Amino acid sequence: MHYLSISGLPMIEEDEATGELVAVYEETKQVLDMPYVPNFTKAMAISPSMGRVPLALYGAFYQNTSLPQALIAMISYCIPTAKNCHYCSANGELHCRSLGIDEETLEKLAKDLGSINPKRIQAIIQFALKCALDPQSLTAVDYDQVRDQGVSDEELLEIILIAAVANFSDTLADALKIEVDAPVLEALGR
Repeated sequence: MHYLSISGLPMIEEDEATGELVAVYEETKQVLDMPYVPNFTKAMAISPSMGRVPLALYGAFYQNTSLPQALIAMISYCIPTAKNCHYCSANGELHCRSLGIDEETLEKLAKDLGSINPKRIQAIIQFALKCALDPQSLTAVDYDQVRDQGVSDEELLEIILIAAVANFSDTLADALKIEVDAPVLEALGR
């Protein structure tokens, strides 16, 4: 076991897990389809029951969403990038790359969202960012702009949920002071 450098909270490695934590780690790998337990989960290991909360949220969300995975990945990259969450933006970038989103598009998502095409994707991501960064400022015009791109009410709700889940993840990762997982850094060439 080691301790997170800033928060001082313990991180329990997979080979140190016992009891209920072993089950949480196995569920995490299964739900997230990963060969390793991410730091996100290890940082919550002091409370296995609380460690299941994000897992249940992510599992329920991904099992019930109808939006394309690439769109979810782009939103899930843009929000933590805008919020400067290194852990979540690195994972979001890797998810985008694994779905074939190219370097030029990633650069536009991070620095020039107005140049993203098609316009429908741009409008959806801009709306999601506003939901995540300044939800109090949303007006009827914001909703209409997304609906004008053919977004259904069901899709609109899913976009709002993606923004909320991204904020949830960013808050946990930043508050726990989690470092980006070594396999993620390696896959990104860092």
